[in-house]
Amino acid sequence: MATQYQHLQFFRRMPNADLARYFESRKVALGVDLTEIEESDSEAIFQAFKTLPEEQQATIEAEFQAINALAFDGGIKALVDEAAFHDKDDCFAKSIAEITGFHAKVMWAFLEKRSYWRGASRFLHADNVSPSFWKKRIDLPPASPHVEDEDIAELEDAISRFFYSKWGKGRNCKVEPFRRYNKEYFFAYPEDFAQSTVEWVSDKLETCARHPAFEIIIVYCEEEHSLDIYAPKNIKAIPELQRLFAKAILKLDALPNGEFHKCVYEIDALEDAKFEFTKPEGVGISSIVVNHLRLTLEEGNNRYIILRADTKKNEKAVYDLLDELTLPTYSITQIGLKVIFYPVDGQAAKRRIFNITPPSSCALNYDGNDAVIREMLALSDIEPGAKPQ
Repeated sequence: MATQYQHLQFFRRMPNADLARYFESRKVALGVDLTEIEESDSEAIFQAFKTLPEEQQATIEAEFQAINALAFDGGIKALVDEAAFHDKDDCFAKSIAEITGFHAKVMWAFLEKRSYWRGASRFLHADNVSPSFWKKRIDLPPASPHVEDEDIAELEDAISRFFYSKWGKGRNCKVEPFRRYNKEYFFAYPEDFAQSTVEWVSDKLETCARHPAFEIIIVYCEEEHSLDIYAPKNIKAIPELQRLFAKAILKLDALPNGEFHKCVYEIDALEDAKFEFTKPEGVGISSIVVNHLRLTLEEGNNRYIILRADTKKNEKAVYDLLDELTLPTYSITQIGLKVIFYPVDGQAAKRRIFNITPPSSCALNYDGNDAVIREMLALSDIEPGAKPQ
């Protein structure tokens, strides 16, 4: 994940040549020659930055924070995903792959491909939403999405009217549509209740009235007949949001009542140390390791034991520890997994560590390597409901 923004760390990680290009593009006279400064001399750059006018510093700082937020493998992937919609020849993916360093890659995209920036930022945000916050249906009638300007305006108006009539908020609403491979993303921003905040305005502390937006994310996949909605603090509105979306974007006058799809996980088979996962073909999974077990004792309430062991040299270390212990009757109610992928293009091997807690909790997303792991769980009957028929 991206690191928390700090000026010195940002200047240290961003090559001086890229910083020089940025300041030149903004017509900012930093007061130092970045070509004459050592790459490691972030302090000199920081001191020069602090001499800039306050408003100019604020604008640059906001852009640097946006760049820093995408400066990791997930951010690069989001940029490549957005570019795929515009760049059919993969020129963007090839160009960014040739640049060394996450910060340098993102700065290049920021300066040269700003049209991809907004979509990539939205995708990255959606990817980082915990799966438990999404409400999903997989029973929609087949229908192609309509995403012309008038269709988006219809959805904006429908969401606005619904929230304003129901709760007195949502007077205005903006919807931004993006396509990501076979999925349509809709980021909606209805107007929230007014709020008072204490802010610094120049050198004075003032109370300001603001009209923030609250967020709704809708993801539709025609191939899967699925509709995912993320609406934090507005869970009760999701059934109506489904109907409004179906009418405005899918042109369906009615949407049958349906149930939210809930993944169901079965981990009983993992009690056996000899259990072998079924890996999808050609996806590059190197190994799967159980790195912890939660044992819930049958006697008493809320009594459990968590077993952890060093699996670096012995992948079965957790099971070996379990065999060494004399325990009362228990059941395994949570399992921790570490999935390691083979290195690609000389990069370090990627890994994913997550827990599965039956019946329905698993902190995996639905794209990238997480999608590969979900396919493995389905093939291994850990998530039997997702197994291809």
